[in-house]
Amino acid sequence: MGTPLLTATVHPLRRPCQPRRHRFFMPRRLTALVALACLACPPTAAQALELAALPTCPTATQHCLTLQVWLPPGDHQDWLTQQLQTANDRLAVIGAAVQVVQVHQLPANRLRIDRVAQRDDLGKLGSQTPLRWFVVDRLMDNAEPGRQRKGVTWRAGSQVWVIESQQAWRWVLAHELGHVLGLPHSTEAHSIMNKAPRAWPPPWQLGFTAKEQPLMRRTLAKLLKQGRIEKK
Repeated sequence: MGTPLLTATVHPLRRPCQPRRHRFFMPRRLTALVALACLACPPTAAQALELAALPTCPTATQHCLTLQVWLPPGDHQDWLTQQLQTANDRLAVIGAAVQVVQVHQLPANRLRIDRVAQRDDLGKLGSQTPLRWFVVDRLMDNAEPGRQRKGVTWRAGSQVWVIESQQAWRWVLAHELGHVLGLPHSTEAHSIMNKAPRAWPPPWQLGFTAKEQPLMRRTLAKLLKQGRIEKK
């Protein structure tokens, strides 16, 4: 999966910056040292403000799960807030919530995800924990050419990450976290995992049903024990 971009000794807001390009040949070892030195880059003011303004886990939450979010350029505070608030409202039934603890800038060559290989390539950014959440400009369906998707939960071996289009509706993160916690798509009318178009119930009444919650709790306990997700 590649070397983690951040370590426990680095400020959670610090992001990798690109080493300055040179016209002369740079030995591989020196290139690696320059890249490592860039990990000490201070967070941008925009990143610091965005993280500080995002929702946190409610005080009584039993499992406050951490996220690292990778963002395209622009102001995403309102969109992120809606996604997180909706997810936390739904996850409350299993005593869980999510909180962003790291913010990164998504590289320009990963803003548009059109092919399966590009979904795989996102896994080279960062480490498995905190859980990675990639927000992209465009996410194309891998089964229906020309169709754009709102979100997808992607796996490679034991690794898992969430990819979401910045055009996604506010309940999409909650749906994808349902997949992270082991849920398949559902046919229950009130389940947020049911993606079939329907007039009733309205989206704001959708959530994780009583039938789905036991599997979510078991998967959450398993992922925490394996260290594949972490909590605050």
